[in-house]
Amino acid sequence: MFKTKSYHGTSPEIVSSILTHGISVSIGGGELGQGFYTGEHLHEAKAWAYQKSKSKQNNVIEFEHNDEDILSLDIIELNHGAANLKRSNIKKTNQTRVYLFNVDLVWSPIVGTDRVSGMQYKWESSISESLLNCPTQTIKTVI
Repeated sequence: MFKTKSYHGTSPEIVSSILTHGISVSIGGGELGQGFYTGEHLHEAKAWAYQKSKSKQNNVIEFEHNDEDILSLDIIELNHGAANLKRSNIKKTNQTRVYLFNVDLVWSPIVGTDRVSGMQYKWESSISESLLNCPTQTIKTVI
């Protein structure tokens, strides 16, 4: 069985809150709109977490899922050009906290720079939220 791992960098306080209360995809926002974001590289999550909190410990959650659970989701995949265009439009219309693609998962390069530094996953539906919060489908490890 293949596993998909992704990482969410934040403050130690938010890590603790996620472990205690779970994830809500309606709280967060970012370059592609409302949702909960994870990325494929631990070093990117660690750098983001340090920028946000100046903490170097307990500031990243690793999420591990079975590939079958991910592939069962309604996914949209964006290439770098499409992601940059969408990011630009979302930012112009001030929708970074509300824009939805109306899918379970958006898979996209991290945008905002000319270089591709990795892929990100924007979890935006109640179905993907349930997957993230289900202890039998998602293993969460604090790093």
